[in-house]
Amino acid sequence: MLAMALKLHDFDKDGAVSLAEYADFDLDPNAEGHAALPANVKMTANLPYAGTADPRQSLDVYLPRQPSVRGRLPVIAYIHGGGWSTGSKLLGRALLAKMVDSGRYSAVSIGYRLSWQATWPAQIDDAKAAIRWIRAHAKEYNFDPNRICLFGVSSGAHMAVKVGLTNGVAAAEGKLGPNLRQSSQVQCVIDELGPMDLRSSGAGASNPIVQLLGGTSAEKPDLARSASPILDVNAKAPPFLIIAGNKDPFVPYQQSVALNDALRKAGAREVLFQTVDGGGHGDFGAARPVVEDRMRLFLERNFYDHSTQAPTDTLSR
Repeated sequence: MLAMALKLHDFDKDGAVSLAEYADFDLDPNAEGHAALPANVKMTANLPYAGTADPRQSLDVYLPRQPSVRGRLPVIAYIHGGGWSTGSKLLGRALLAKMVDSGRYSAVSIGYRLSWQATWPAQIDDAKAAIRWIRAHAKEYNFDPNRICLFGVSSGAHMAVKVGLTNGVAAAEGKLGPNLRQSSQVQCVIDELGPMDLRSSGAGASNPIVQLLGGTSAEKPDLARSASPILDVNAKAPPFLIIAGNKDPFVPYQQSVALNDALRKAGAREVLFQTVDGGGHGDFGAARPVVEDRMRLFLERNFYDHSTQAPTDTLSR
C-alpha cells in the first residue's frame, strides 16, 4: 500500500519519488490536494487563525458557489489525523468538497501544530482557536456560528472529542489567538476512529502518544489525564456520532465502545454508534460510501430536521 501511495506522488512521472514529492506525500498521502474541486465549490487556503505566521496554524475554507438553501450555512470543521505527528489539513479535502457541493454546508479544514513542534496541550489550544476564528469570521464567510459540527479522524477525532466534551470549560480554553472573546463551543461531534484514553502509552521514542506528551504516560501522568477525552464525559455533551471498525489495528475498538458507554451512562442527549464489522483504521471497504451517507444524515438531523433518521445498524466491510 505504501508503494502505491508513493506512486501517486511521482508527479513528473520519472519513475522515482523526489524529496519534494516525498514531502508532499507526508502532508497529503492520498494526493487529495491535487484533485480538482467540484464546480460548485470554491476554496480559500491558508488563512491564519492564531495570530502567528506558522503555516500549521492555518485553515482552509470551502464554500458553495451557489448555496441550495437560504441564510447562513452550517459549518463542518475538520481536524485531520496522522498520529498527531504527520498529515495536514489537505487530508479532508475530498469528503469536505463533496459535502459542500450539496450547497447545504460550508466547511473548514483545520491545521494544527504537530507533536514534533509542540507537545500537548498545544494541539487542543490550536483547535479551540480555530473554532473561535470561525465565529469571528461568520459574517464574512456566511457561516452560521450556532451550527458548527467538529469532525475528526483518528488523532483528529481525539481532538474533536476533547473540544466537544470541554464546551464551556474555561480551564480547557487556552489563550491562543486574537479572538478570545468568541466561544469555542461546537454543536455536534463526529468521531471516526479516535483514541480516547492516553493513560497507557507504552514506551519508545516513536510511539505517537509518547511524542504527543513528551514522555510516557507514566512519566507525564497529569498530561496523560488531560489528553484523555474519556475523562471529560459529561451529561452536557453535544450530540455524538462515533464511527469505528472492530478490526482496527491501531486504535482499539474498545476505546470507541467505552466512549459510547460513558456518554450514555452520563445521560448525554444523543449518541449514535456506528460499527463497521471487519473495518480497520479507516479501511471500511464497501461500507465507506454508506458511512459517509450516515455522516450526512447525522448532520441533517442536527442542523436541518431533527426528525431525520440516522441509522447505525452494523455495516460489513
